[in-house]
Amino acid sequence: MSEPTDPIDPTVLAAAATAVDTDAQIWALLRAVASGDPTAWPGLLTRLEPDLLAFARRQPIGRLRDRDDTPREIVTRVFRRLHARDHAAIKKLCALDPPPELRAWLRVVVRRSAIDYMREAPEFERATANRPDRWISLATLTSDAAAPGPSSLPDKRRLVLGTVREMVARAAAEFRARGDEAFTHLALEWRIPRIHVRRLVTKGDQFLAVLVAVLEGRSHVEIAASLRLTRREVELTVRYVEELLHARFAVE
Repeated sequence: MSEPTDPIDPTVLAAAATAVDTDAQIWALLRAVASGDPTAWPGLLTRLEPDLLAFARRQPIGRLRDRDDTPREIVTRVFRRLHARDHAAIKKLCALDPPPELRAWLRVVVRRSAIDYMREAPEFERATANRPDRWISLATLTSDAAAPGPSSLPDKRRLVLGTVREMVARAAAEFRARGDEAFTHLALEWRIPRIHVRRLVTKGDQFLAVLVAVLEGRSHVEIAASLRLTRREVELTVRYVEELLHARFAVE
């Protein structure tokens, strides 16, 4: 007759112990952030990111799940929530007695952030009522269309071109210094989706070349020929620039 086996798999026990240790470390960082320790925030981001990415990949957000950047876009919004109003959400969490189950609380924050991300997506916006036009639109910079904001078309053009040029330069510098971490860093600082920062890094020169040509009043066909792009590439670049400006500056 064989010896009875232990019903508890040692690997399960080890995994559970690791999770407890990790949760204890995260709680310590959360409480340090809540108490005002400025050095704890970067460590908290590093500790939370792997679990948050895993939670984000399982969110039921339709076709957006297929995008490579979606998990990090969601995690960026989680970090933004936790950082908002001097870490108000973290302070509220740490004040709860008894404290909640940490991972359950994190899943709720991830789910809410995923919903925010879904609502910001163009596919979602097209399914809602029409949104009002805003002055940050390339159409208002190449016509006489009236729009609130700077008092003249030249002022608007200079503002938009200067802003995009500064963002391209800043994104390139941060990428050289931080690598891929620059995408999350600037997304948090500028409060824009991470994909916009990635485009600034990978397509910055193209953004500026197309933007200058558009502001000169040239057609998409002319721009495509002069820059050796397809007309579709020009149209997408214009759209990406407008989405960037909308995300960075438009007020709902």
